Amino acid sequence: MAAKAAEPQIVMALTSFVGPAALTVIKGDLFAADDPIVKKYPTLFGPPALRRSVEPRIEQATAAPGEKRGA
Repeated sequence: MAAKAAEPQIVMALTSFVGPAALTVIKGDLFAADDPIVKKYPTLFGPPALRRSVEPRIEQATAAPGEKRGA
């Protein structure tokens, strides 16, 4: 059985800069962690940030009177 390939990790540009061959990277751009520009300038990249937080949906723990749970 073949092993499942790991999904590529994503990193975000922490600042805007111009890289080699006039590659323009804008703050917030997303790249794969194994991208050559990320490997060359690792301090300019970090984990992606969520721009909007979403409150987790909390499921009701018990059924109300007369309700069937999971129905």
